[in-house]
Amino acid sequence: MTSATRLIETSTILPEVEQSRTDFESSSVPAAPVPPAAPLPFLQYIHAMRDNTISAFHRDVYQEAIVETKLWRLRTYIVNDPGGIMHVLADNADNYVKGNIELRIPGAQSDRGILAKEDWVSRRRTMSSGFDYRSILTHSSVIVDCAQALLARWSTLPEGTVIEVSQEMVQLALGIISCMLFSSDSAELAPIIERTYAHHSEKILDPFDLVPLLNRPWTIYKRYRARGMFKAFEASIDRLVAERAGKRAQPGDDFLGQLLRERDPETGRGLSPQEIRGRAITVVGAGHQSTALALTWTWYLLAQHPVHEARLHAELDQVLAGRTAALDDLPRLVYTRMVIEEALRLYPPFPIMAWREALADDEVCGAKIHKGATVTIAPWVLHRHTKLWDQPERFDPERFSPERSKGRSRYAYLPFGAGHRVCIGASFSMTQLTLILATLAQHYRLRLAPGCTVEPQGLISLRPRHGLQVKLESRRQGF
Repeated sequence: MTSATRLIETSTILPEVEQSRTDFESSSVPAAPVPPAAPLPFLQYIHAMRDNTISAFHRDVYQEAIVETKLWRLRTYIVNDPGGIMHVLADNADNYVKGNIELRIPGAQSDRGILAKEDWVSRRRTMSSGFDYRSILTHSSVIVDCAQALLARWSTLPEGTVIEVSQEMVQLALGIISCMLFSSDSAELAPIIERTYAHHSEKILDPFDLVPLLNRPWTIYKRYRARGMFKAFEASIDRLVAERAGKRAQPGDDFLGQLLRERDPETGRGLSPQEIRGRAITVVGAGHQSTALALTWTWYLLAQHPVHEARLHAELDQVLAGRTAALDDLPRLVYTRMVIEEALRLYPPFPIMAWREALADDEVCGAKIHKGATVTIAPWVLHRHTKLWDQPERFDPERFSPERSKGRSRYAYLPFGAGHRVCIGASFSMTQLTLILATLAQHYRLRLAPGCTVEPQGLISLRPRHGLQVKLESRRQGF
């Protein structure tokens, strides 16, 4: 029995656990597509990649260290061995760059292409201060305040009201990220951001992407179409930058203000308006999607597993005792964090990492990687690999307890990536997820609405294809 279990299994909550045990034991395995027995033919594979990337992974991919797939003249390798992943992402990372396939995907940002290494290093450095510990201290109250506002709105709804929780989490995450980036201007920007991402396409591949001569003009067209969706958002950011640049003495304490104050340590040069805009869009795009999706899948898993939900509630009741969650509570919210970590394992917000092209011949896990070949890591596969996880399809938060995490490779679990390009907001994201879940789950449990069909759909991000309709059930009559 782990320390987390000892903390929460008190006599006061055992009846609730026992009443839920039958439901738990009969609950279904978390939703996932059934892997094909063999690699899909070319056209079926392209269709799967357009419709649901995670349905294209055949059975062997979940059992082997490295799997080669041939698509026309393109050779791709999916690496699932932690040692091989460390080689690609860290030890020999300079040999694996975002290349041909990645350039054909119209990503969530309006960048004009893949950044050169020097530009990427500069961008990462200027953005890192927005996610350090000081930033977490500054913005933790924003996170809790936004979650409390959502609670207040839920409290006005009749008991049992059906809500679309995936949309609720998107709006919550957008509200938080808007306040962090734009503070007093967030009320104006939030609706524009929401409209921008509501119409953004996440399609990965089209047949034209792999056809010589046609792929380049098709890629240019897709990127032009994607940039068009961001025009209003970009114009709003440019206007804010111009307004604040005219008030240099008070650019603001939010993330936009930090970018305006940023100076190159060698040249003293500040960021251009275009650079500021690009960084802001990057933070909004990645930040709100990962938070909203992680919370959505967490609610789904808790609704399916009442025993684990009861343990979460017991910890929240014991640690918080009815008061609002705060940053100082995080070290004691052990089980809450484990629930989130397990949800990120089963449903990583971004199921496939960047497709990387080998600049020179190499060897990974005993396989010869030729120059020009494509190598990728798929957290969806890695987190469900039979050689790395015991009963990988099962929801089991305590697999992330200190006792059971001993000896687990850092490269076996990649919800935020790894190596030189690990997500700079990983710590901030875990803080945000824990505070939000603690705040909302302290007062509500969510139950799947009758007839709700849950199907994970992997495109650029991993979302429930049909949304997630749930019934609100209050845990107490007021707060």
